[in-house]
Amino acid sequence: MHCGDVVEKNTKEKPLCNDCHSVHITPTFSGIYSQKQVAGEKCAECHKEKEKSFHHTFHGKGMALSTPGETPSVATCFDCHGKHNILPSKDRNSTLSMINRVDTCKSCHPNANQNFSDWIAHADYTKKDGGNAALFYMYIFMTCLVVGVFLFFGAHTFLWSIRLIAFRLKHPKEWKEAQKIMHSDKVKIRRFSTLHRIQHFFMASSFLGLSFSGLPQKFYDSAWAKTMIDWMGGDITNATRIHHISAIIMFAVFFSHLAEIFILNWKRRDSVRNPQTGKIEIKRVLKALFGPDSLMPNMQDLRDMKAHFKWFFGKGPRPQFDRWTYWEKFDYLAVFWGMFVIGLSGLVLWFPTFFATFLPGWAINAATLVHSDEALLATGFIFAIHFFNTHFRADRFPMDTVIFSGIVSEEEVKYERRQWYDRLKESGKLEQLYDKDSKFASYKWLAKTAGFIMLFLGLTFLFLMIYDFIEKIF
Repeated sequence: MHCGDVVEKNTKEKPLCNDCHSVHITPTFSGIYSQKQVAGEKCAECHKEKEKSFHHTFHGKGMALSTPGETPSVATCFDCHGKHNILPSKDRNSTLSMINRVDTCKSCHPNANQNFSDWIAHADYTKKDGGNAALFYMYIFMTCLVVGVFLFFGAHTFLWSIRLIAFRLKHPKEWKEAQKIMHSDKVKIRRFSTLHRIQHFFMASSFLGLSFSGLPQKFYDSAWAKTMIDWMGGDITNATRIHHISAIIMFAVFFSHLAEIFILNWKRRDSVRNPQTGKIEIKRVLKALFGPDSLMPNMQDLRDMKAHFKWFFGKGPRPQFDRWTYWEKFDYLAVFWGMFVIGLSGLVLWFPTFFATFLPGWAINAATLVHSDEALLATGFIFAIHFFNTHFRADRFPMDTVIFSGIVSEEEVKYERRQWYDRLKESGKLEQLYDKDSKFASYKWLAKTAGFIMLFLGLTFLFLMIYDFIEKIF
């Protein structure tokens, strides 16, 4: 039964039996507790705010996405609060009292401890007093990060698009020549190794798997979310299995890249040593770390960005880049940021009882917030900004196949990456990168098919995200 003076603020009436069970309890329907979904709906009739915060949790999303009539594999209100023993949490007999809370959690999480039971089930991140002030400030930071990145790169993409369209309309002959250069079949230069192409394929595939299984959880209240869950068997736990498998693949790709970096730098260790003394020199280390062949940002990137924006507005010539452009470096470093932020928070959510052995309960709430918002940033950025930079620029459309072939035409390098081309030519390394025996032609059809499937799926996910955003506004 419900106990206490009030059920919710401004609610003076206590619920009676028929408020939950209805007047007639038939043998085929012995009450709301035979169907978890009905139980949640019944509780929500009086506890509107609690329902809203509940749906921000994995339990709540699993309940919202479950198939009607079937018992979900997640906890609902009565699993934590009890059935006929609903008492205020301050009452020592309550299932959520300090002396009973751990045992209540253990009914589903056998390894639960005190930290785990301190997880804030109804946290409101948008309010400073909604559960934990640290969560509020994390919410503000993540919101600013997401909005800031999309505003900057959204403007960057828009201005670039307008500039290319204007150039095409104003200089049709030069445009056709540029198109020929971009799709030239002449002398090819090796840009990506076989290992890098394999890593990218599995990174992209796992990212799509993570998006497919994660987006319906992020947008659980959208019309399309339940359909996607149904495609995965109708239970949110199936989506988590796909999510975990995809995460394992992505982790494998990431750590293989870290191993590659370590091995390459170990082989080049003598290049940072003084030839006379044999000691490591800081200047040589910095040159290797921030040089033109490194993916670490440097001052030249700021100059390139400034020149690029001037070109957007017609205030300067189209800039020439080195081996890596500033937006490519951002993409690359964003993977490291994402693997740290999304990866670590994802592990906390995957193994919450383990991490609760040395982290406070609210850390699970923090992981939920960070994982959700950073994943939103990653998916939106990849499917909108990265796709444009790589494939949908007017001079690249419909697809840049370099990540599948590993090769790019010499004409294209001279047209867009003149600084890199001149460096290679001056150092005598240009001919070493000529690819005279490429096998890409033999599997080009397969690579393009896979590429277009990935693009289609990514754009579909992007459309669903935008559709949900527009639907909520209007």
